[in-house]
Amino acid sequence: MNKKRIGYIVLALLGLGLITGFIVYKKVINPEHREIFEESTDFIIDAEDLQFHFLNDPEAGTLKYMNKVIETYGTVTEVGSNLIIIEQKIQANFLESNTQKVLVGDVIRIKGRCIGFDEFLLLVKIDQATTIKTN
Repeated sequence: MNKKRIGYIVLALLGLGLITGFIVYKKVINPEHREIFEESTDFIIDAEDLQFHFLNDPEAGTLKYMNKVIETYGTVTEVGSNLIIIEQKIQANFLESNTQKVLVGDVIRIKGRCIGFDEFLLLVKIDQATTIKTN
């Protein structure tokens, strides 16, 4: 092979490597931010049943619910500035301070993205939560 042909091959491989690197960066390392409140709900499930799925079979619960949009409901047992605990089973983190007045004992329905299960505290973690309805 002559040097000119080898130069073209190296240049093509470098270009292919750059394109692949850019795609990996955009899709894996820095994906677009999801607007969970605008997405359709994948599952509607009460707090007790959701926690049961993770306690009963953690791997199956993770495969089924991880990174899915979930609507869940139950009685509020703790309130923080950006989070609430529902029935000591769900920890819902809000993007902003929960402006709606939620008190301990309220029945609440939230929508958010399941990000996993805390095996130490036995809480299903939900982020980007929004309040759907409070009674």
